Amino acid sequence: MRTLRYHGWLWMLFCAAALCVGGAPDKEGPSKLELSGAEHRLKGFEDKVKRMRGQPFKPGAIEQEALQRIADLQKKYPDDPKVKELFERARQALLASKGETTKITPDMLAYRENEKKLKGMFAAEAEKAWEAFRKQATEQKGAIAKAFPAPSTDEADIADLRGKYVVLEGFDYPRNEFTDMGRQFCFVGAGARGFYYVELSNRSWLGAYEALKRYRRLVNRDMPEGMQGTLVGKITNVLLLVPQAGEEKTQSVQWGWAVEPEALYVPGCTFAITDPQTEKGGKFAAEEKMEDVKGALYTVKAVPDNATPERLTEIFITAIKEKNYPLYLECIDPRRRATPKGRDLCMYHWEWHQKRFAEFYCHVVVNPAKISVLQGFDESSTIEGAFLTKEDKEKIKATSEPLVEQAELTTVAYDERGRQYGSPKPRFFRRVEKKRWYITDFAQPF
Repeated sequence: MRTLRYHGWLWMLFCAAALCVGGAPDKEGPSKLELSGAEHRLKGFEDKVKRMRGQPFKPGAIEQEALQRIADLQKKYPDDPKVKELFERARQALLASKGETTKITPDMLAYRENEKKLKGMFAAEAEKAWEAFRKQATEQKGAIAKAFPAPSTDEADIADLRGKYVVLEGFDYPRNEFTDMGRQFCFVGAGARGFYYVELSNRSWLGAYEALKRYRRLVNRDMPEGMQGTLVGKITNVLLLVPQAGEEKTQSVQWGWAVEPEALYVPGCTFAITDPQTEKGGKFAAEEKMEDVKGALYTVKAVPDNATPERLTEIFITAIKEKNYPLYLECIDPRRRATPKGRDLCMYHWEWHQKRFAEFYCHVVVNPAKISVLQGFDESSTIEGAFLTKEDKEKIKATSEPLVEQAELTTVAYDERGRQYGSPKPRFFRRVEKKRWYITDFAQPF
């Protein structure tokens, strides 16, 4: 009998234990261990979101485990308030991992459409200028009407060909560039058809080529550095060279006609001509009226003296989008463009800004600026003004250095899909004696 009672108590204890292990947690909710384990991993996920500062990223192993643990808790304890809170935090973190977004409107992409219009306008001008020049060159007495096969250097006399125009289609630079005896050339032709050696070590080439580079920087950055087009020049000599790039020459020498370049035509883009009478040594089609043509598309033409750092940033962005190089320079700290090297850097980073706004992002949000004093005394300071009298301010100002202020803000860029590109970027500005603000870090991407 005692044995039966003993076993009965054991059975009751066993059932109570089973009840605690099985059904009780479902009613009481998750354990502290379950919650703390999930929250610890979720906190790591949220910290990564903060570090990425709006950039999209793919959740890694820790983030995936946090999501899995919280999903399991939500399935097991759907009505628990702590589980609900964790689930909502996880949802927000997951959404943030996809990146910050904004709505891209047609107005934000208008500058790309205007660029297409600009390219079309200058391409039309180039076509007209090219046809006129080509007609004039080919109608010149003695001009070589058909470049290939090239006149035989054994049969033709250089005296008869010197100074005559030749039109060379298939001019491929810098692919066919080579150096021989310290001089640069670009060959056109082949062994079976004959060779022309376009001279690159002279001002004639630089005048036309520099004009092409200006066109690329100021009108159409899509024109590739390496060009395939048509070159027009005059025959100057006959040369025996090895038309092969590199120091080691493995090909045999070839006779060819030396050509002094005068004009370059890149179909669908531009036409450039050397002009020793101009300061720049050459020009591209319609360059002389470039600002008049582009000016009709400008929405901002000058920087107001009272422009805030935020407004100056917006003007700087507009100048880049609308290819307004003079306005771009006007935004930059004069100290940064006072020397030839400084101006070269301005142009270098102008090209990079053009590339980024064409390929990486299309819209930029400008955040509020914080202003601080770097040097001198700011009599308009509200904090110091609470302690200083007017006489105190006048006395301090009389002995202080010139007032120099710095402003700092951040910008956030978005691509054409509306997704944030990269992280927010800091931008810095400088102002002297309460005059105009200028950008100091113009090279910073957006």
